[in-house]
Amino acid sequence: MPPHAASPVTIVPVDLHHPRAFLRFPWQVYRGDHLWVPPLLVERQAFLNPRKNPFFQHAQVQLFLAQQGTTTVGRIAAVINEAHDQFHHERAGFFGLFECLPESASAATALVQATATWVRQRGATFLRGPVNLSMNELDCGLLVEGFGAAPVFQSSYNPPYYADFLLESGLQPCKDLLAFYRHYHPWPSPRILRLVERLHTRRQLTVRPIQMRDFQAEVQRIIAIYNDAWCDNWGFVPITEAEARHMAQGLRLAIIPQLALLAELDGEVVGCFIALPDLNQIFHSMGGHLTPWGLLRFWYRRHRLDTVRIAIMGVKKRYQGLGIDLQLYVESWKQAATFGVVRGEAGWVLEDNVPMLRALEAVGAVAYKRYRLYQQALL
Repeated sequence: MPPHAASPVTIVPVDLHHPRAFLRFPWQVYRGDHLWVPPLLVERQAFLNPRKNPFFQHAQVQLFLAQQGTTTVGRIAAVINEAHDQFHHERAGFFGLFECLPESASAATALVQATATWVRQRGATFLRGPVNLSMNELDCGLLVEGFGAAPVFQSSYNPPYYADFLLESGLQPCKDLLAFYRHYHPWPSPRILRLVERLHTRRQLTVRPIQMRDFQAEVQRIIAIYNDAWCDNWGFVPITEAEARHMAQGLRLAIIPQLALLAELDGEVVGCFIALPDLNQIFHSMGGHLTPWGLLRFWYRRHRLDTVRIAIMGVKKRYQGLGIDLQLYVESWKQAATFGVVRGEAGWVLEDNVPMLRALEAVGAVAYKRYRLYQQALL
């Protein structure tokens, strides 16, 4: 039995301006896990810095650590997202950044209870998560299926026992998110290629790479697509201009223009397909630290990675059903061949987003990971 097992659990609030212990805790959880990719500490520090992350302009966040004796055994973040409440006309509380040691089920329960208390005191009527820290982030949900595959860039990863811990804490499943896998070969079926050719002949659609010299304007075009195409989706919250600029700036070095495509119709940008190289293949061996050698390796390898993640794929609502999504998919296949890409992940996708699920299945993609969101009513 671990020496701290019999000690009572103490929940300790963490100052956002001094998050070092909070940020370093995952190294204890994933010690010896060859699939885990350590996050870059400098990026995580900026992410939790209210002066740098515009998410804090409309949100409150409280970090907690769970301790038994002198040992830290878990962590969690409690979130009130005022933008979510305003858009959905509800009072929601969220939790995220959850981690816990395997022998510490009682600590997990205490962390969830502390989070529930904190958000309830701020008017929340339910608690939902994990989200890190918003549904607009790429790493949402708890991994519950697909543990044998390495996590791709900015996707969630956790031990299997977390699901049991959350259920034991009183949370219940509320929504599943899916990730799809597609190997580069075989090419899309002849039927899909013929359909795309007919659509192209019928409508003079232009598919082009993102223009990095006009990056900020391109970001605004992508925001307009995102906020229009996703607005009816469960859990959606509009991205503010400041958030979009911040997220785009953080991803700028990851973007390969030929794999970040925009669709134009009659001079209007109506769709986008943004695939990011799997930088986890580089970050895996960096240990969370961006050294000069690591930076050189990043620059050398980022255009030579064999896996991409489709982070955003959408078409404005009034142009949906015209096959624009299929044209973007096919063009991405053509571009991927020039970079040596052999596999791709599309995710995450809501389990009940039928049009997107059908489009992915039509091009031969297969669901291979499942992430789960949990919820608890607060009385």
